[in-house]
Amino acid sequence: MSDQTSAEELRELIREAHGVLKDMRAERREIEQLLDGIPGKVDDRIKDALTSGLANLGEATKQAMDASVAKVFAEFDRLEAAFTGRSRARQRAGKPPLEAQIRDHVARRDGAPTQTPEDTP
Repeated sequence: MSDQTSAEELRELIREAHGVLKDMRAERREIEQLLDGIPGKVDDRIKDALTSGLANLGEATKQAMDASVAKVFAEFDRLEAAFTGRSRARQRAGKPPLEAQIRDHVARRDGAPTQTPEDTP
């Protein structure tokens, strides 16, 4: 093999290496562009997941609060009915309203005459 042939083969290999290097640099740029877009995509997905999760949590919290408020109101209604004598359970048992029982107890404790709800203004 002559020096001339060897030099041409080396030049050809160098051209091929330069071409491969150019292709590799282009691939590297494409990969960098893809990687640059990933954080934004991840941020968007996280934001969407958080927004959805918070909306669901807000709705669940509202429903739980509404149920709790309704339960408290029902309990106050039950206590009011018991206190004023409108409670079916107290009426069936023939018990006077709690209001009357409390008035009688206070009157006995204070030594005052007892009053009935009808006597009260």
